[in-house]
Amino acid sequence: MLTKVETMENIENKLKDLGISGKEARIYIAALKIKKATVAQIASATDIKRTTVYHCLDSLIKKGMINKTTKDDKKYYFAEDPKASLNNLLRERKDTIANILPDLKNIFGQDGFQPEIKIYRHKSGLKKIFEDILTCREKLCRYYISGFNIEDLLGEKFVDEFVKKRIKAGIKSLSLRSFKYKPKREKGIPHIKQRREVRFVQEEVDIKPYICIYDNKVVVISSKEEKLGFIIESKDFSDAQKAIFDIIWNSVAI
Repeated sequence: MLTKVETMENIENKLKDLGISGKEARIYIAALKIKKATVAQIASATDIKRTTVYHCLDSLIKKGMINKTTKDDKKYYFAEDPKASLNNLLRERKDTIANILPDLKNIFGQDGFQPEIKIYRHKSGLKKIFEDILTCREKLCRYYISGFNIEDLLGEKFVDEFVKKRIKAGIKSLSLRSFKYKPKREKGIPHIKQRREVRFVQEEVDIKPYICIYDNKVVVISSKEEKLGFIIESKDFSDAQKAIFDIIWNSVAI
C-alpha cells in the first residue's frame, strides 16, 4: 500500500502529464483540500511564496482548474470539480491539436516528405502490397494488367478477397488489359458490380509487370518467377505515371 507521501507524488506525476507540474500541482492539490482559501492560506499550506502563488493561481484559472470569488472584500480561491475541469483541459488540448495540425501537416508535406522505395519479396511480402492499396485515399486505382495473372502468384482466393475489400472500401478500379487476360473468376460478373472499368490495349502489347498507381504511389510486381514487388512513393513520379496511363486510357485503349 502506498504511503500518503507516495500517493501525493503519484498524483503530482499524473498531473505533470496533463501539463500541471511543480508548484502549480502543489497549489492545485492544496486548493482541493482546503475547498476555499485565500492566497495567504494556500501559501502557508504549500510553503510557497505569495507572489509565486498568485502567478500559479492565474495560470490554473486560465486552465479552468481553479476559480475565485470575493467575500467581504477578500478574494477566495477554490478548485473546480476535477472531473469537469480535467475533461475541459483535455478538450482544449484536442482543440489546440486540431487547430495546429493543418499547419504542421503543411510543413511536413513541404519539407518533411522524402520519396522512397519499399521492396517486398515472396508471397507474404507481396500480400502486404495489396493491404497498402486498400488504404487508397483517392478511391481510384489505375492498373496495367497484361503479362501474367496475379492469381497465379497469390491464388484466386486471395485476389477474390482483395476485390471484395476494395469494393467495400469504395475504391474504383481502372484496368488497362491485354486481350489475353481473361480470369475465370470474373466470368459472368459485370465489371460495374465490382466497381471496375476495363479497357484493352492491342494484343501485341505485353506489359510484363503488374502495375498499380494510386495516391502518390506506384506499385510494381514482377513475374511469378521473380516473386518481387516494390512500392515507389513519390508524388512527381506517380503524377507522371497517372498522366501516361490517362493518355493511353483515353486515346489508345478500346
